[in-house]
Amino acid sequence: MIVVTAANGKIGSRTVRQLAEAHHEVRALVRDPAKAPDLAVAEVVTGDLADPGSLAAAFAGADRVLVISPLAPQLEALEANAFRAAAEAGAKHIVKLSNFGAGGFPAAPFTWHEASENALRGLGIPWTILRPTRFMTDTPFSWDSITENAMLFESTGDSVVTLIDPDDVAAVAATVLTTPGHDGKTYGLTSAEALTGTQIAQKISAAIGRPVTFADPSPEEFREATLAAGVPEPFVDMLGQYMALVRQGGMRVTTTVADLLGRAPRTFDEWLARNAQTRIQRPARQP
Repeated sequence: MIVVTAANGKIGSRTVRQLAEAHHEVRALVRDPAKAPDLAVAEVVTGDLADPGSLAAAFAGADRVLVISPLAPQLEALEANAFRAAAEAGAKHIVKLSNFGAGGFPAAPFTWHEASENALRGLGIPWTILRPTRFMTDTPFSWDSITENAMLFESTGDSVVTLIDPDDVAAVAATVLTTPGHDGKTYGLTSAEALTGTQIAQKISAAIGRPVTFADPSPEEFREATLAAGVPEPFVDMLGQYMALVRQGGMRVTTTVADLLGRAPRTFDEWLARNAQTRIQRPARQP
């Protein structure tokens, strides 16, 4: 039995589907089953990582667990509850979804993940940590800036960004959960590309058939404009920390996805070919 937490999220839902398609027994943990209609391929159970008492039944009989939690200051506590429930259920392997900057960048949210990673390592149960880089689904962070201003508005200078298709992250998670040899490993997950903001804008432009330019505001200008657009301040702060990591040269390419899956990771061009037109056709954000 494989239990996946946050199973209706970006990575959890993809992992559940891939495991089920491969005929593994998978249990999808969600807070609200009504919001998980796409998870009918799995056993769906209700539980809340903020409520330890709700987890015992959900984790009962779990052999392996994929722990994913919302990106919030409570991340360490939420994941500690999941680790504890998995241990009490007798789980033999815990996989944690972390972040590429964890352990190497002294700012939130990277420090939240680092603290949770350390807790998992000290639990006494075989573990694997997945550190994916920025998701292609979050590139750009705002498609409104593309549709309204034909502009990629990010404060990354001429430094490179690494990306990954969430489907590849899920494929790695499914592989790690179902094959041996991953105990005690920390995997940094990227595609094979390192792209500047200018190159990302060029790729988006080619995919949508419209000119797109890369605007490189200062960190202060980015913060002011993003706040003015109505983005919540905590999220603006996290974006700022990510872009600081990029400007400091914190992004690099790894071969891990290809090593684990036996195939090349998907490129940003491939992701855009499948998704860009849908994104550009969405109604623009209302002021």
